[in-house]
Amino acid sequence: MKKPCVFISYCWTSPTHEEWVINLAERLTNDGVYVRFDKWDLKEGQDKHFFMESMVTSSDVDKVLLILDEKYTEKANQRKGGVGTETQIISSEIYDNASQEKFIPIATEKDGNSNPFLPTFLKNRIYIDFSETSSFEDSYEKLIRNLYKRPAHTRPQIGKAPEYLFNESLNTFKTTQMVRNFDSDTTKSPQKVNSIIVEFLDNFFEELANHQTVIPDDVSSIDMGRIIHENIIAYAPLRDNYITFTDKLLRSDLPFDVHIYIRFFEKLPLLLNPLDNVGVWKTDQFDNFKFITHEIFLYTIATGLKYEKYHFIEELLYSSYFFQRKYDNMDKPERFNSLYNYVDIINHYYNYTFSKNLICPMAEIILERIHKGYTKDNLIDSDLLCHYVATLEELRWFPITYIYKQKRHIELFKRLVSKRHFESVKCLFGVNTKEELSSKLISLKNRTSDSERIGFRSASESVLPLYKLIDIGSVGSVR
Repeated sequence: MKKPCVFISYCWTSPTHEEWVINLAERLTNDGVYVRFDKWDLKEGQDKHFFMESMVTSSDVDKVLLILDEKYTEKANQRKGGVGTETQIISSEIYDNASQEKFIPIATEKDGNSNPFLPTFLKNRIYIDFSETSSFEDSYEKLIRNLYKRPAHTRPQIGKAPEYLFNESLNTFKTTQMVRNFDSDTTKSPQKVNSIIVEFLDNFFEELANHQTVIPDDVSSIDMGRIIHENIIAYAPLRDNYITFTDKLLRSDLPFDVHIYIRFFEKLPLLLNPLDNVGVWKTDQFDNFKFITHEIFLYTIATGLKYEKYHFIEELLYSSYFFQRKYDNMDKPERFNSLYNYVDIINHYYNYTFSKNLICPMAEIILERIHKGYTKDNLIDSDLLCHYVATLEELRWFPITYIYKQKRHIELFKRLVSKRHFESVKCLFGVNTKEELSSKLISLKNRTSDSERIGFRSASESVLPLYKLIDIGSVGSVR
């Protein structure tokens, strides 16, 4: 890096002022700046006017520091003495030269109205204020940053235009605007976060309800699968609104009522039948909503894991749900496993159309459309967590995405050796102590046959049982 070179222009106001200038010159020199000024560079017999002019106009001098006080300002305005000579040269340079940044006004003294003494030709120039001893270091940092061209605030790298500007379909959803407004709305009125969540989820539900499939008469099973698949792909912008909203909410650390989400999930089974009084419909016509329900629940759990909101996940996995169904009185409490859905209708179409013999097309579709900011492992781990909690609670949740897991371990379980981590995540297992977890795992093992295998029949890999995944002896063994 090239060392900056500066020339100091000042007035011999007093010995104290001269000492201040020398101290500044020495400080700059110690910080790698080559300083030119009369005390060090002007010798007996030299032409002082030539020296001053050469310093001001030289291309080797990067900056000229104008040390301004009352005396300097007076001489500059009256064109007296050496300062007056320099002023004539400098003012000409400033007015004639486009590179005006070469001259840095350094204000060291102020008048009775707290205005800095500035010569007339510098009145409109930005200066560095060295008039207060208490703020000398801040002022010096501004100066040294200027000399090395390392400003405290730099222009950020220009990014890309928001994608929604070029995707007109996104602009049709009310939830899109609500996502955009989330940060400002919750910053302005954090106490209204619950009502903001309710409004968003109500609008999201309505927009989902408008996303029904249109099924023609006498449609083949392959065409039915195609229609359902196209509907699922088309709902991605709406899905992304839900994920982004939930992501912003959990990242914000705002306290909110998680049961708002539970009540939202309780409404989703209503979408599995016509909301109006339609007399006839096809059995698979609403399978898109089975897929959607399954997918957004996985993303909800994945977002909780992403931001380590374990009590949020606990509520979703251990609370009772009173699901609303068109032809049901919702009198029985159910658990999260009722949100599990497997859509068969797309299997035949997907394998036929894409010439693949996939083990699970539904898992393929979920994982090939990962939302920005998430990974396949985020979704797979949330799927496996639902499965493992279900097995502990004697429920069923088959983790359809497990076959895409590249690594056998799950970070959440791997870290259980840490006592601190166990205390954070123990709620996910429905326990308070290591002994309770041990008891649950032993009970799970006793009611599970060694020959029992959980996995797809056509897949060589199976789901590792929880009691083999967790080494209970090492849980909480380190800090």
